Amino acid sequence: MKNADLLWRLGKSDLGLLVHRDFRGLVDKTIIVRISSILRKLNNVNITDYVEPDSLSVVRMAKIPNGNLGLVMLAMLAIPRGFVASYSDLAELLNMTPRLIGLFASRNPMPVLIPCHRVVNRDGTIGGYSAWHNDGRGIKALLLSMENVNVNGMKISKDHFIDASELKDNFYRIYNYYHSIISKYDSSEQSE
Repeated sequence: MKNADLLWRLGKSDLGLLVHRDFRGLVDKTIIVRISSILRKLNNVNITDYVEPDSLSVVRMAKIPNGNLGLVMLAMLAIPRGFVASYSDLAELLNMTPRLIGLFASRNPMPVLIPCHRVVNRDGTIGGYSAWHNDGRGIKALLLSMENVNVNGMKISKDHFIDASELKDNFYRIYNYYHSIISKYDSSEQSE
């Protein structure tokens, strides 16, 4: 499948390929519309051209929900481009079960922007991808290969797995930043 075919299939709606279910007010719609309109004009696209390069920018722009879904979304943001983590890695980080991580990953309202495609099975097999019901695994493999992750027969090499300590450090940096934003918001709301 060519990148242009992927964009045509995933970029049909105004929300483009960043929000797959419904808008739900979780991210500024104008940003998504702008990104999706740019994507539809391009022929040879690399995922690094359209995914926000900095996870802290994503946290600043998106409205991450409270609770376990929000924690899993922050943990997925801790996986840098070119790497993957297993459902088990995230489960250990967040003191959850791998199945629960998979459930929350399947409920990610902002796929690609919040990179649930970077979460795979512990044995390196690609796992599911519910963002697009038809050919979800193929889309997941394509997104990973666009991020320079070698996908061979729907399996990822262990070379692309992020180190557990780096994942933990990334997560706490993002988590602390998220809480600093929430604290500022709560403070300004209380002063009104």
